[in-house]
Amino acid sequence: MRHERTCGFAAVWTGVAVLFLAVPSGDAQDGGPDIPIPRFPDGTPNLGWVDPDYRGAWHSGNHQNISLDVIDPEDGIPFKPWARALYEYRVATNFRDDPNNSCLPGGGTRPTSLISGWEFIQIPEQRRIIRIFERVTRIWQEIHMDGRDHPREAYELPTWLGHAVGRWEGDTLVIETVGFNEGHWISRWGAPRTVEHRVTERFTRTDYRTMAYEATIDDPGAYTRPWTVAWDIRWEMGEVLEEVVCQENNRFANEPLGP
Repeated sequence: MRHERTCGFAAVWTGVAVLFLAVPSGDAQDGGPDIPIPRFPDGTPNLGWVDPDYRGAWHSGNHQNISLDVIDPEDGIPFKPWARALYEYRVATNFRDDPNNSCLPGGGTRPTSLISGWEFIQIPEQRRIIRIFERVTRIWQEIHMDGRDHPREAYELPTWLGHAVGRWEGDTLVIETVGFNEGHWISRWGAPRTVEHRVTERFTRTDYRTMAYEATIDDPGAYTRPWTVAWDIRWEMGEVLEEVVCQENNRFANEPLGP
């Protein structure tokens, strides 16, 4: 697998509205929470970076087993019998069939549960947000912010990342995504998804270096009721996303993880 530094982000910002970011005092130079949250002129939070001196990327930490992050219901993931059996099989076989091992792009909660970095790039004059991920396949997600509905094609022609529409609820970015295919897992531990999968994600930047994340999964094909996970995401000051080239049919990645 090959890693290279990339400098292609400057072009993405061409034409983006001017943002306001107060310059922090000396005590905040380490990226502490007293750095103000950057905002657009209309007051909308900027979920990325503005000043190159304070650039970075978001890291979710290790949430491969998101059954540990379920906040509702209290008794954990509400599997249907077939979905629980498949989940337990994937755990028992040490996740050998994980689609990530074959460089297949995960959508919904999967990329947000990985340890690699990612960024939001907001383009208000285009009424959309782009989310870019470092791994596994250097994927990106387009989030439509223009009030549109999900098109019929999203359901008839499901895709890896689905179709995403977003809105602001105060300082919280709410993203609703539908139209997923069944080829990927909800997390590393193998919770399945079906074509009925719908995920509503909430991102709230609580201070410069922290984002509260909450996701509600509604998939009546695999689960008896909607369920919600939550965790905090950290901002890594100075982080630069790397180019990651993942080769399909990577035999090394598909080798057993242990005896």
